[in-house]
Amino acid sequence: MASLWFDLRDIKFQVFEVFKLEENILGKSRYVDFDVDTCNMALDQAAKFAEQEIAPTYPDEVHRKPVEATFKDGKVTTPEIYKRLWKLYCEAGYVAMADMPESGGQGFPIMIAAACGFMMLSCNPAFMMYPGVTHGAARLMENYFHHPLREIVMQKMYSGEWAGTMCLTEPGAGTDVGALKATAKRNPDGSFSIVGTKSFISGGDHDLTPNIIHPVLARIEGDPKGTKGISIFMVPKIRFNEKGELGEPNDVYCSGIESKMGIHGSATCTLNFGDNGKCIGYLMGEQGQGMPIMFNMMNEERQAVGMIGAALAGASYLHALDYCKQRIQGCDVIAMAMKIEDAPAIAIINHPDVRRMLIKMKSISEGIRALCLLCYYCMDKMFSAMYSTVFDPNANKEELEKEREYWEGMIEILTPIVKSYATDMGMVGCDLAVQSYGGYGYCREYPVEQMMRDQKINAIYEGTNGIQALDLLGRKLGMKKGAYFINLLNYTKEAIDEAEAMEALKGEAAIVKAALTACGLTAKDFSKMIGTTPYVPLIAASDYLNCLGDALAGWLHLRMAIEAVKKFFDPSTNEKEKAFYRGKIEGARFFINRITGLVPAKTDNLKKDEQSTMNIPLESFAGE
Repeated sequence: MASLWFDLRDIKFQVFEVFKLEENILGKSRYVDFDVDTCNMALDQAAKFAEQEIAPTYPDEVHRKPVEATFKDGKVTTPEIYKRLWKLYCEAGYVAMADMPESGGQGFPIMIAAACGFMMLSCNPAFMMYPGVTHGAARLMENYFHHPLREIVMQKMYSGEWAGTMCLTEPGAGTDVGALKATAKRNPDGSFSIVGTKSFISGGDHDLTPNIIHPVLARIEGDPKGTKGISIFMVPKIRFNEKGELGEPNDVYCSGIESKMGIHGSATCTLNFGDNGKCIGYLMGEQGQGMPIMFNMMNEERQAVGMIGAALAGASYLHALDYCKQRIQGCDVIAMAMKIEDAPAIAIINHPDVRRMLIKMKSISEGIRALCLLCYYCMDKMFSAMYSTVFDPNANKEELEKEREYWEGMIEILTPIVKSYATDMGMVGCDLAVQSYGGYGYCREYPVEQMMRDQKINAIYEGTNGIQALDLLGRKLGMKKGAYFINLLNYTKEAIDEAEAMEALKGEAAIVKAALTACGLTAKDFSKMIGTTPYVPLIAASDYLNCLGDALAGWLHLRMAIEAVKKFFDPSTNEKEKAFYRGKIEGARFFINRITGLVPAKTDNLKKDEQSTMNIPLESFAGE
């Protein structure tokens, strides 16, 4: 029976047939010891683990009793079912699946680890928050914590024996991180005394591990205001020595957790540091470099949030598809029009509007998953170039540096798009899933209402989607004088040229080409407007990001359709596989014609000098 949580066949199609991992990544450089069989085995095992172990823990209510993280007497308790799951997850080595063996990882390609993570996120994103943020914090420790305690911290975190967090936000400093009030006072032994409060900290306290490592942003006394005066510190929940032996509490306490719309199993904490003057932290990196260092973790989390958006969209689609195949209601629309008496009732999947919702869900979820995987593919290419530079004595280091920068630039451009577009469109997918169930979709009897609730946070945390749009428009598009963005647009040409030569896809190729061209021209026009009518591009930023997402997802659908057309008409392809490839072709046609095709008109509209957003007086937003 096919999974209701993820489509393993489609994941493998994207990884091996579209991105061609075997030809482009495996058996080379950093991944010389990995082949298709090894990666397939890892994907199959992760699918089994996700389906059998994680999926049963998804419901946040059982028999009308909540399954959630709770706070009582100063302590956070996670759902009981999470404790066994954490142990199994860590024992399987999933925390550090793509990290180098020297650091305690398995060394898998990042794309394979991401695909495995995608399946697990599809089954319970609330649980997956705990190991996800732990990995990000561990990476920070590995790269920036230059201290005798570094090795034990890495070992404990990558193994999952200890957990981690990310402590930026404060009650009065959310998006405006530079306004933080947390302070750090230098001690005679080189450590720092940390004082401050952090809010909305995912996994800030829990009972899954005996210790939690907090990377904390704070301002050293005397340092300037704003982001340039911020440093970052390793602050443990429990103090420990170089052997990893735990000592006394470090004056880090949780004062409460949020009561949230979704992801109820994930403890979202308010943490107090140093209320009793006994919180010790250790500087990471250089003084005043807190924000650049933290952004390394922030970008990892933003890419992961995009994956959660795609994962929930995919899971809600598969549940909706299963329901619509089984739900019998109404007769065939043609029989109804012809007033045929006694026409039999049919499954609702046969009704045109239900089919519209389903194919839209399908094409959205598969498109945004491909977009997320593209980002991880770029990482594999970047790290391969870096690895060869260091370990290949015959390598052309100058060319490898150019290659590294090329792929790094792709990641820079893609990250805000992945985070924002995948979560905005993921919400569209979840909304359609609820709608396709009718009234039952609104009830807790079925999981799609929870998926929709769980989805919403993804557009908010790790930098709201509006912030991602401003980052794309105000910073990323202009990086290296626009070279990174031009590289991305040029990267799309190969697939477009190939599709233009295929009778079955030349119409779709023209649509994708027009959409990407419109996005490129609009970026140029916006850059000129910044000096004359700056509010026009600023108001349009979010819509522009989504237009670029529609264009890129259309291009990825075109890439999928190219491979699908080849396989569909291959005489050796069996009927089951033909049905799969037909789905890829029709899904691409739907998305490109009905979503990507609207981009040129939308971008034209975004460039109009229409500023009602800024012209409306504050007192005019509502009557008294």
